[in-house]
Amino acid sequence: MYRNSIDVISIEGIHVDEGSLWKLQDNLLVLEDDDQFVTHDLTKDFTLDE
Repeated sequence: MYRNSIDVISIEGIHVDEGSLWKLQDNLLVLEDDDQFVTHDLTKDFTLDE
């Protein structure tokens, strides 16, 4: 699981607040906190949530 350390814009153009929880799936991050399918590339703006 990962968290974004800043606000980000998803590949789909959706604003996602800092600290949201993401799951790495097929080399793509998928937002866990939302009803929508929201994705983002794994970049330096994400940290591993242990």
